[in-house]
Amino acid sequence: MKNKKNNFGTPPYEKYPNSKTIRAVFSGPKRKPKEPAVCEHNQVDYKAMKNLTLRSFTIIDRLSKAVVMLEERLNAIEKR
Repeated sequence: MKNKKNNFGTPPYEKYPNSKTIRAVFSGPKRKPKEPAVCEHNQVDYKAMKNLTLRSFTIIDRLSKAVVMLEERLNAIEKR
């Protein structure tokens, strides 16, 4: 897999390449991205959108790590 450098760090599917669950979550259908919708009545500024995006990436990263930890625990229990 190509490692694209971005401001958000390494994507979870590259951090945890052996995780079946993470791979399933991030391997959705390949389709063209939709055109972004314009904010209605200019209610959301770019700074708020940026903060929301960064927070979302942080949450996705933490959830990915939690899923991998649970998978490892289940694999350890299955091997016993």
